[in-house]
Amino acid sequence: MSSDNTYSDWPTASGADARESVLAGDLVIEGDVTSDGPVDVHGQLVGSVRAPVVVIAASGRIEGSVAAQELSVYGNVSGTITAQNVTFAPSAVVHADVVHKQITIEAGAEIEGRLHRRI
Repeated sequence: MSSDNTYSDWPTASGADARESVLAGDLVIEGDVTSDGPVDVHGQLVGSVRAPVVVIAASGRIEGSVAAQELSVYGNVSGTITAQNVTFAPSAVVHADVVHKQITIEAGAEIEGRLHRRI
């Protein structure tokens, strides 16, 4: 945590010229994904993703870690999550410890893990 009492591990906001990256449903990645723009995960990622905005589609699956400013989960995550604003949709299945500033858990989402609020 930095000296001004804010959590310093959030990714920086994407610039106006940052482009969206889409990991297609038939794609399997073993490794790490880092982007200055939004990332949509429709396939499977074994590793980590770090981007200002991450959306895990209903067909998406991440086994590893996610770091984002804005995270929306419609699919599956197992591992760790660090994000300022987290939304778990009704279709989300999450087995992860979550560090967040703000969290929304919609009815139907399956969450197993620890939730830890940071400012």
